[in-house]
Order: sequence, then C-alpha cells, then structure tokens
Amino acid sequence: MHDKRALTDHRFGGFSLLLAGAMFLAKSVLESIAGDPPSTGQEIQVWRSSHEMTLVWVDETFFAATVLLVPAVIALYRGLRGPDRPWVDFGCGVFAAVIPVNVVLLIVHGRLVFPVFGIALEDPALAALVVSLYAGGTHAVSLLLAGAAVMLGLAMRRTVFGPGAGVVGFIAGAAQLVVAYPWLVSPAIVLICQALLAVWFVLCGGRLAWYPSRPVPDRESPSQSSG
Repeated sequence: MHDKRALTDHRFGGFSLLLAGAMFLAKSVLESIAGDPPSTGQEIQVWRSSHEMTLVWVDETFFAATVLLVPAVIALYRGLRGPDRPWVDFGCGVFAAVIPVNVVLLIVHGRLVFPVFGIALEDPALAALVVSLYAGGTHAVSLLLAGAAVMLGLAMRRTVFGPGAGVVGFIAGAAQLVVAYPWLVSPAIVLICQALLAVWFVLCGGRLAWYPSRPVPDRESPSQSSG
C-alpha cells in the first residue's frame, strides 16, 4: 500500500514537473515576444500598452508553472532519496525557496496588467519601480535556480534519472547564470538558456512519471562505484 502511494506521488510530481517545464518555456517565449522593457517610465507605459495581452499570458503561465513546482519539488526530493544525500537536501531546499519568491514576483508583475479595485498603474515612476522590482527578483531566482540545478544535476548520477538528465541539469544550471544578467546578452540567448531549464524539467518529469520504480542508490561512495 505504501509503495503504491509512493508510486502515485512520484507520478503526480513527475507530471507536474513536466507541465511546469512546458509552462516555463511558454513564459520565456512570451517574454521574448514582448521584448525587454525600456529604461524610462514613460517608455514602459507605451511598451506595456503595446504588449498588454502578451504580458497577461506571461503572468498566467508564470502562475501555473509556480504552482506546479510544489508537488514537483517534493517528488524530486523523494525520488532522489533526499534524507540520505546532502546534495539533494541542498538542491531541493534551494529549489523550494524559489517558489515563494516566484509568488511575490507574480504579485509584482500582475500590477503591470491587472488593475486592483480599478487602480491602474498610470504613474510612469511607479511603472519603472514595478519593472525594476520584477527584474531584480527574476535575477535572484535565476541565481537560485543555477545553484539548485547544478547540485541536483550532480546528484542525479547513477539514479533513476540517468547521467543524461544530470548533464542537462548541470548545463541548465550554468545557463541560468547567463539568464540572471539578461541586459548583458541578446534576447535570443536568454531564450535558449531558459529553454535548457525547461528541457531539464520535462526530462526529469518524464523520468519521474514513467520510470518511478527503478531503484535509486542509497548513497554514493567510492566503494559502491568500485563494487
């Protein structure tokens, strides 16, 4: 009974991670379509009006992806036997810390496109503040994801996820360092780097959803490797 429930949890978390990857990829594509925000409040107002519907869908996909991360992180932690592996503890802990930060960013980003009690963001200075807060928050999230993806990628060796998922996770984590500084690179490079993270989510989600019964090593040690 316990094994059956664990299997269900793995699969539910796996499908959630798979869908989260798809939602994050959609969000990245939509942000690429909207383009980078201008540097002045008045220009931001024009940019917001020109891409209002795109920004609405950015917010919606961001919300869905963030919610889906909750069961996904739990499934990753259990699938990698977190209690016995410090790297998994660290990686999943940082990964989980991203979720509440994303929720705050959702609230901030929503002020660009969703009036509250009829209060629209008409002041250019406030528009610039909202955009700068969102950009600063996504910078922090990218750095957190970089650390989490690298740690979990290393932890995925010799597990149900396979060395391929580990390599993709490591590369996706390194790519998040680029995403953390989007003003230094072209939008196309940012989109490619974000796509790498989405691919890793989908790959790991697929492994959890369809191959959850394959045994995972209790620990990694030189004696195991030589044995």
